[in-house]
Formats: sequence, structure tokens, C-alpha cells
Amino acid sequence: MSRERRNIELPYRLMDLSPSARIIVSYLQFESMINGRPYVTFNDIVENTGLSQRAVRGALSELKAKGVVETILDVSRGRRYLYRLIPSNISIIEEQVESGVYLVDVGVGVPSMMSFRVYRTIRASAIVYYTSHVPRSFLEYTKCTCTSLPLEGTRPDQVVFIASKVTSSGGSISIVYDQLLDWELVDPYINAIKESGIKAIRPLSSVSPLILGIQLLMSKSDETLSFRRGNLGIRILRVNPGVEPSNLNRGLLLKVFEIRRINELVEMRQLGDFRNLTSDYEKVLLIYESIPESTA
Repeated sequence: MSRERRNIELPYRLMDLSPSARIIVSYLQFESMINGRPYVTFNDIVENTGLSQRAVRGALSELKAKGVVETILDVSRGRRYLYRLIPSNISIIEEQVESGVYLVDVGVGVPSMMSFRVYRTIRASAIVYYTSHVPRSFLEYTKCTCTSLPLEGTRPDQVVFIASKVTSSGGSISIVYDQLLDWELVDPYINAIKESGIKAIRPLSSVSPLILGIQLLMSKSDETLSFRRGNLGIRILRVNPGVEPSNLNRGLLLKVFEIRRINELVEMRQLGDFRNLTSDYEKVLLIYESIPESTA
């Protein structure tokens, strides 16, 4: 992705939930649809989402008030509260995986944030290409019996050849990547696939840092969202006008993206200069940074 600005149409449905609530809904869908666990505990949510206890309490209150989540008291296990999605208020479509090439954004890259469609698509793929920014645990969780190959080192024409053979016989392949970190790497492969005449190219995403950043910008919340996958950290935080972000080690920054709202559009751009991250307008920063091995 270049450092040029990108305008993103703002879908108002994304504003229905706060970022923390969106994360919890994704986790509850993951447990219900993939692991077959309709009910989870408060501690399950904290441990598997990376959210603070305070953020989880606030988000659960929001979800209960909006009729998305219900709570039951489990007296058989020490009067613990259990939480689940209310099925009538959550639309989950179990679509068949159709033949084609799937561009799968790993999102935050945490297995518990994997959408059901991503899970099914990877499992159904004959071949899965992945970039170095995709954690192996993300792919391994699907228990896919497919052939997994690193995208780096594979020529675009080789991917096109395999994709043509697989899709012509009714199968599918997936390219799993990080949309924000790997766009420049993946773009030549996408162009080659399009030029080959393969028309069934389908983008998919799990919980996306970009969508969470937009939600955080519109929610007016001051919460900071943090995710870790191996030696890579992702932080999503609001920056108010004239305020310098704290707790930043500029030597560890990999990429920083800025999101701000202009009228009815959301504008995102990649920042090339990490020395001054202050501005005269409200914004959200998506920060990708290395985590030293001693703390990873």
C-alpha cells in the first residue's frame, strides 16, 4: 500500500457496536460456530480477546442492552455467569465454499478472532499460500488438510498456473495475508490472477484492525486495543489534537497508519515519518511494531 491517502466509504452499520463489543461478538461467534461452545465465562472472554476486565464489563453491558448477548447464572459451578449470543439477533449464514481464489485478510491474526467464513474457506482450499506475517497457529487451528506454501519466493505466474488448474476443476485456493502489511507484496499476484481471466476472486476478512480503527474513531471512546502475534504487536489508539502518543519506541515501529474522518468519508494514509505523530485534528493510529524476543 502506498503512502497516498485512501478514502473509505463509511458504512453506518459499523457504528452500531463499540470496538470492544465487536471483538467480543466475533469471539462468541468463534466459540459457538467453530468450537461448539454456546456459553463462555467472563474469564474466557478476557483471556481470549486480550481486552481488559473493565473493557469487557463495559462491552457486555452494551451487548446486553442491545439484545445481542444473554447471561445465565450457572449455580452448578459456583454461581458463575455464562454468556452467549442470542441466535435470533445474530445472522450467521453457513454458505458453501464456492470455487475460486480467496484473498483472506488475517486481520489481527489471533485464532479466536477468526470468522466462521474464513475458517470454512481455509479448510476447503486445496492450496493455501501464506505470507510471513501470517502466524502458523492461525492456519493450524483450521486443521486444514490442504497444501500450505509460503507466498514469498513463489512467482505470480506459478500461483496463476495452480489457481487455474484448481478452479477449473471446481476447487478453491486461498492467499492468506495481512492486508495492511502485505499489500505491496500481494498486489502483483492479484493483478496476475485478474489478467489470467480467473473471475472468481473473493476477498474475506477476520476481525480487521482497519475496521476496529474506524469504529474507535466514530465511537469517541478513548480505549486502546492491543493484540500480539508472535514478535509482532498491533495497537489501535485514539490521538487527540496536539497530543503526542505515549509509550512508543520509534525504533520498533514497522508501519503506522492514520485514520481520520472528513465529512462522510473516512480517510486512511500510511505515515512515513514517525518522528512527529501529533496533529491538529482528531485521529486514530494503527501501529504495527516489533516486540523484542525477551518480551514476546
